[in-house]
Amino acid sequence: MPFDWKLRVEPFSKAELEKLDASTMRVFENTGIKVLEPEAARLLVDAGATMDKKTSIVRIPEQVVRDCLKSAPSKFKLYSRDGRHTMSFGEGKIHLGNVGTAVQTEGLDGLVRPSTVKDAEDFYKLLDAMPNIDHSGWTCWPRDIPESISPIYNIYLGFKHSTKTLDGWNWGKVASEKGLKLASIAAGGRDELKDRPLLLGFANPVSPLTLSKESTEGLILYARNNQPCLYPPECLAGATAPSTLAGLLVQQNAEVLVSVAVAQLANRGAPSVYSSVSSIMDMRTGSIALGAPEAGLVQAGSAQLARFYGLPCRGTGGNTEAMSPDYQAGSEAMGTLLMAALSGYDFIYDAAGSIESSLTASFTKMVLDNDACGEVRRIVTGIDVSDETLALDVIGSVWSAGSYLSSPHTLKHFRQEHFAPSLAWRGARTTWNSQKHKDLIERARAKCKEILSTHKTDPPLDPEVDKKMVKYLKALRKSA
Repeated sequence: MPFDWKLRVEPFSKAELEKLDASTMRVFENTGIKVLEPEAARLLVDAGATMDKKTSIVRIPEQVVRDCLKSAPSKFKLYSRDGRHTMSFGEGKIHLGNVGTAVQTEGLDGLVRPSTVKDAEDFYKLLDAMPNIDHSGWTCWPRDIPESISPIYNIYLGFKHSTKTLDGWNWGKVASEKGLKLASIAAGGRDELKDRPLLLGFANPVSPLTLSKESTEGLILYARNNQPCLYPPECLAGATAPSTLAGLLVQQNAEVLVSVAVAQLANRGAPSVYSSVSSIMDMRTGSIALGAPEAGLVQAGSAQLARFYGLPCRGTGGNTEAMSPDYQAGSEAMGTLLMAALSGYDFIYDAAGSIESSLTASFTKMVLDNDACGEVRRIVTGIDVSDETLALDVIGSVWSAGSYLSSPHTLKHFRQEHFAPSLAWRGARTTWNSQKHKDLIERARAKCKEILSTHKTDPPLDPEVDKKMVKYLKALRKSA
């Protein structure tokens, strides 16, 4: 279940936020944004921007950006197919999701291989069973079917095997429309889908300062169909953005806000999410470092900027450059996840299952990260102080007995106050030895196998809806 946050990290003062904002507006007016999608460029020009047709660079007056931000909603919802699970953006709750679009899978044998449809299906089943993960994202990219229909199969498998909210796919007009049509079957029609959005889109700006044709086509189509969309740049400090984190945040801010502007110009009130996947490039190797401490700082700054503009926000946490679910993986994942949670995001992507900079999805780490997500939930919700929790009467009546174990107050509160991990060991070494205890990785793999062999999606997808979806997929596969 989503959870309220009480603790928060905010790295900037009001004056610093205003300086970042003013610098971003200078980028819009003086440097400009390269817009490679013709309709998006036209929308901006019609609103008052100017465009150099030779370079496709659009320079946008500050007032145009401010006007677009006014119509972007501060609150909206994404729905699951049965309505039981809802992702509420802008209401002060944190939702956690899994690693997304990995091209490889680490199987339960520990070997890494290209992802398959079966992997995608199993990840959805696993996510549906994970109590500390709120959203069933598109974990992996199946490589054993034609690439053109892989996104649509993923959306179908999500509806089939999960009751949680789902990712969509909006890379290009054609693929976006196919996904919307499939979701319309689940919703009962296109108008119903617009009223109760079922797909969460991703329209990634290309750093530095570029809106690509395909991503922006999908952005516009999702906006016009009222499906919420994330705009997550993946700026790399020192490579595709300035090496300074403040400079990165200015560039990222421009990339996000121009995406919001295009969505609003396409459809005023389109649900838009300020997003970030930015971090640093490791200067020793030239590789991305999503598990770096700087990634956590960028996430904190991004969330604070989102609140400055009154926009819901999505961050990333739980990433690691480790090649297996080892100590490095746990350390980096927990560090980035906790920092993102303390930053106050509405939605945190990559919170479970990521290894190898999210190029690989791991079944084992997905199960391990479910516990990490539970720990983070407990930390961020803080300490409740009330007459009941101060427990003065309990202290006065029980202390002389030397133990609170049998107190009704303990029985009433310990399940809410104390997080109990499902896999981590807590106990004496003698007990651990006597049970010939398996290591944590073995326990996680065993847990995963148990879930995949026993879990049933409840409620199942309506048989008539399933039949219509399968028919549509068969038609797409024939033409692929």
